[in-house]
Amino acid sequence: MILNRWFLFVFSVFITINSAQAQQKMLEGRVTHAQTQEPISHTEVFISGTTIGCISDSLGNFSLKAPFFPCVLVADHVAFDAHIKTLKESSKLHIQLHPSNYNISGVNVSGKNKRKRNLRFFYSHFIRQYRDKIKVLNDSNLVFNRDEMQFLASSKNALLIENNYLGYRIKLVLQEFSVKMYDGPEGQQIPLKSLDGGEVMKLKGYFYYEPLDKEQPHKADYFNHNRRITYHGSYRHFLKSIYDNNPGAEGYKIKVYPETEAAAFYQLENNELSTPAKEFVIQAQKLEVFYRFDDDLFPIPEEFLTDRYYFSQKKSVIYPSRQSFTIRPNGTSPNVNFIIDGYMDMKNFANSLPEDYTPPQN
Repeated sequence: MILNRWFLFVFSVFITINSAQAQQKMLEGRVTHAQTQEPISHTEVFISGTTIGCISDSLGNFSLKAPFFPCVLVADHVAFDAHIKTLKESSKLHIQLHPSNYNISGVNVSGKNKRKRNLRFFYSHFIRQYRDKIKVLNDSNLVFNRDEMQFLASSKNALLIENNYLGYRIKLVLQEFSVKMYDGPEGQQIPLKSLDGGEVMKLKGYFYYEPLDKEQPHKADYFNHNRRITYHGSYRHFLKSIYDNNPGAEGYKIKVYPETEAAAFYQLENNELSTPAKEFVIQAQKLEVFYRFDDDLFPIPEEFLTDRYYFSQKKSVIYPSRQSFTIRPNGTSPNVNFIIDGYMDMKNFANSLPEDYTPPQN
């Protein structure tokens, strides 16, 4: 079966594991030059995927509260290569940064035209909604590698993204963003310019979110509204309902194909998981997921769906990989491995929510 323009989103390595059993603990440390051992001030140190971060002082010292363990700690300075470390527990840290030797060489007129085409392609995929409210402030740091079969983008220095829709200033340490084309969810790779098939987009990087609420208090209600409607109906909201075993109460209806399958999501017993996270496998060829919501985009519980209750619905299709994946208590996952087509795929990389975002109660 050939599908028209389906999308697979893969977020990698910047995602962390949430544990309700792990209390917030202080992370303290010092940032120094790897060669001279001199302290490095003004280094941004943050927990990847969250709003938690700080700046090293004149002696290179820093401290912050880790919201959970394991977590990914990132230390980023414009003159040095980013330092990335996975932490399983609280400890005293000594971070050594290596000077960056990265330079972008000049290009000729032909090269500039090619770069403009690559930038247009990048923006059309990286920012798929609200282009007028989301800006990459330093896209000159982007480096592209494109051929007939794939599009690759990377950036040695962190990208700075101003999101005036969700109200975050985002720092993204981007290692790789790729776009490839396939002739079906489990098909063969085909050229990027193919008219049939679907695009598979993957991002490997580390995000740090700084809320803009204090800088723009007059827009706080606007930001909170947009964050909430971005969350509701998203694949994170859907996975949260699966974790809680209440998709119907959260506005979801699931159709399983083939219809002979007794259920879609099966929870696996995994003694290796030391956190409240749960492991699932999808035993189906395809799932149709319908999200039912009211005029304010709040989910409508299944029990309230009557002929006299007006509601709207959006459809998504999930193509499982038959491999297990983990869902944490807040609906985030370190290894989502299925293809999404439809409403839930409309969220984009530059318009994502931090992992420590807490949605309001219905």
